[in-house]
Amino acid sequence: MKMLNEGVLVIGGGVAGMQAAIDIAASGREVVLVDKERSLGGHVKEYGSLFPELTEGTLVVKQKAQIIKDNPKISVMLGSEVDRLTYADSNIKANFVSNGTINDQIFSAVVIATGFDNFEGKKYGEYGYDRYPGVITGIDFEHQEEAILKKPIKTAVFIKCVGSRDRSKGMPYCSKICCMYTAKQAAELKKAQPNAQVYVFYMDIRSNFKNGEEFVRSAMENQHIKYIRGRVGKVIPTNGRLLIRAEDTLMGVPLELEADLVVLATAMVPRESTKSLATQLGIKLDSNGFISPIPMTESENPMILTKGVFYAGACGFPCDVKDAINQGSAAAAGVLGYLQFNRRAAN
Repeated sequence: MKMLNEGVLVIGGGVAGMQAAIDIAASGREVVLVDKERSLGGHVKEYGSLFPELTEGTLVVKQKAQIIKDNPKISVMLGSEVDRLTYADSNIKANFVSNGTINDQIFSAVVIATGFDNFEGKKYGEYGYDRYPGVITGIDFEHQEEAILKKPIKTAVFIKCVGSRDRSKGMPYCSKICCMYTAKQAAELKKAQPNAQVYVFYMDIRSNFKNGEEFVRSAMENQHIKYIRGRVGKVIPTNGRLLIRAEDTLMGVPLELEADLVVLATAMVPRESTKSLATQLGIKLDSNGFISPIPMTESENPMILTKGVFYAGACGFPCDVKDAINQGSAAAAGVLGYLQFNRRAAN
C-alpha cells in the first residue's frame, strides 16, 4: 500500500466513519476507511426503519456506500483491523492485519469510529434470553422483524433498560436510544397485528429527540400500546407461553401476564478494540470504557482526542444514527482544520 501525502485513516465503517470519510475526501484528501466486517454500514445496515422518520437503515447505508464507491480518493479495506497505532514524528503509524497479512502505513490524522457492542442479554438470566423460545433482544427484533411480524402473537412484552441504568450487573448510564426504538418496534408489531396486546415496561421514558415525545405518545394513544412503569422481576416458561411477573409501581400492585413474545431493550456498551487503540495513543477513557474527549475549555473541536486523532459516533457514548452522522462530519471538520493549520505552520 502506498504512502499517503496528508492521508487520513478512518477506523470503523459504520455511519459515523462513512460520513467522516466522505467529508474528508470531499476536500481532495485521500482517505483509507478500514472495517473488520465484510461490508460497510456497521449496526445500521442490520436495522429496519429508523425513528422517528422511519427511514430504512439499509437505504441510509446504501446511499453513503455509493458516494464512497464513486470517490477515488477513498480506499476501503474490509475484513481488516488496525491492531496498533503509534506516533511517528508528527504522523501516526497504523499496523493493519488483513487476511493474515500484516502491513504498516503512515497517516497525517486518524478518526476513531469503532462504534459499540450490544449488552449480553444472557446476563439477565431471570429473563431467559437464549434459553426460552420467544425471548429476544431489540437487535434480534431488527434482524428477524419480517418473520416475527408474520407469527400470530396474542401478547407481546417489551422490557426496557436491560443492562442500562443498573449498577448491580449492567451499566449505570442510560443508553439513550432504547426508549425510542422500543416505541418503534412496539408500534410496528401493533400495526402488523392490531389485535395483539402490547405492553412496555419502563423505568422512565426518555424521548429527548426532535419529535421524540410525539413519536412515543403516538405509540401509546394511536396504537394503544400499554406502558407500565415498573421492572419485570422474572420471565417463566409456562404452558407453551411466557409468564411475566412484574410490578406496576405507579399503582403499587404486582402483575402477572402471559406473553408469546418478550423483547429486551439491551444496553449499548463500549468495544474492547476501542480501549486497545485508545491506550496505545494515551487517550483517556471514561469510567464506563467510552472515549473521553478533551474538555471544551481546552479545544475548539469537541471531537479531538489528542494530536491528530479525532473520534466520532458511539465509541464516545451511546448515540442515535443522526448524532453519529453529525459527529462524523464534526470529526472531518476537525481533521481538515488540523491539517490546514499544520500546512500553514510548515510554510
